[in-house]
Amino acid sequence: MILEIKKENEGILNEIFRIEKEVFTESFYSVDTLKDMSQKEEYLILVYDKDVKGYMILHDSYDLYEVMKVATKKEFRKMGIAKELINYYLDRYNKNLFLEVRESNEVARHFYENIGFVKVGNRKNYYPNGEAAVLMSLERN
Repeated sequence: MILEIKKENEGILNEIFRIEKEVFTESFYSVDTLKDMSQKEEYLILVYDKDVKGYMILHDSYDLYEVMKVATKKEFRKMGIAKELINYYLDRYNKNLFLEVRESNEVARHFYENIGFVKVGNRKNYYPNGEAAVLMSLERN
């Protein structure tokens, strides 16, 4: 079951934060950042199951949604959770999707390509370690 987090839910946000720190070791997100996002209309936070086996955070950037984060708890990976989160969005929202992914993250890039994302550019030295980001888009029209 996928839930849309429309307001602050401390238990769910704390669990998202735990996963965030596990998956994205260089993340600057804090619990307060997540609370702030959950209270703003321009953010869409989706969680897989009330126990938060995975989550996706999107930002409404006027003409598209930017995928800020997609993550799954390690013990639930390769079960289709990230794909279900993206499909939930695709079934309910019409705006194009955009995201950035580490150039070295071939698994994620392949995953996004299989869903229909295409590479639209690069950002050199995007990450703190100097790694480039691959820009990807999924057009809805």
